[in-house]
Amino acid sequence: MRKILFLFFVPFIVLSQNDFYLGFGSITTFAQLVDQGSDYEKDNMDFGLYYGNNFKITDKFMTTLEVFYLNQKVVLARTRSSKFELHQNVGFGIKPGFYSGKHSVHLSAGILGVYVFDQSTEGGGQFDHFDESYYYGMDYNYDLTDKISCNLGVILSDFKSISYFTTRELEEFAVFQLTLHYNLF
Repeated sequence: MRKILFLFFVPFIVLSQNDFYLGFGSITTFAQLVDQGSDYEKDNMDFGLYYGNNFKITDKFMTTLEVFYLNQKVVLARTRSSKFELHQNVGFGIKPGFYSGKHSVHLSAGILGVYVFDQSTEGGGQFDHFDESYYYGMDYNYDLTDKISCNLGVILSDFKSISYFTTRELEEFAVFQLTLHYNLF
């Protein structure tokens, strides 16, 4: 637990640069499922919240540390008596990248805390999962002004979760993000 708290507060601790940002945006989640040997895809649009710090290494290279929350609520399966849902994610990532003028491109990798729930309305049972998953992805960032930037990105995660009340299994998911970042400093 101490390691996670340390990673969360790294952007606060670093004194060499102050390039913090807060972000808000639209996300679209695509989940890949298997149901008795057949493949399915479910999707949903929702929102994400972001907090990060940019570290300029050279004139063209930077690294970003980012903490984020993704509110997904993707209903993976629903019957009259049960519901299986990919509900939300909390993540921490590192995003090394190159920039030129107002443009930057970043690779991203990190860890997610994924919350999935499986509910039976007949028996009254509910099984909540909060598990870790690793992700990788890519971002494009454009500085609209000195304080505001627009970010377009994707993250991919192989995350397996089995439903106990339906016949579906979550295999992996992808999140497309369109966000606005406001630079605090």
